[in-house]
Amino acid sequence: MRNSFLVLIGLLSVAACSTTSPNRLVYSSGFSFANYDYVVIAKPDGGNTHTSLYGMDVEFANLMSRYNMKVLGQNEYASLSDSNRLRTLFARMAATASDDYITLSVSFDDAVSGRTGASITGSAEGDIFEYGDRSEVFESVSETVIRALTSDKQLQIADDVVRK
Repeated sequence: MRNSFLVLIGLLSVAACSTTSPNRLVYSSGFSFANYDYVVIAKPDGGNTHTSLYGMDVEFANLMSRYNMKVLGQNEYASLSDSNRLRTLFARMAATASDDYITLSVSFDDAVSGRTGASITGSAEGDIFEYGDRSEVFESVSETVIRALTSDKQLQIADDVVRK
């Protein structure tokens, strides 16, 4: 019994010392990516509360387009029909950083109602000025987004493989 207790304490202490926290994906009631075909990637507000995205917004737009979401700009959104606006999400990205920790979050809001449908947050140890550290947190959040999109839209994405 004592050995089991010591092993449990050891496992808990190792888990508590983990350097990265798991990504968090939160859906609002009734939300599904399956109901949306378009996405507008919103840029940070430029205030003192957000760190520059260092090109992660462009990478995120590329990711979304690979998973059957049509990426639009603000001007393109303005010219959409009402029915297509109902199928549009605004993706707001934000990166915050301390001396040795990076947090990246993406919030998906319904373009018409403004209601937040899903929010994804991921964190990792690292320096925001180091490309590898930024890439690590970006890829972690991207994996969560990919799982959500493929599940909701029932997508099957395959590599281009030439079969003989």
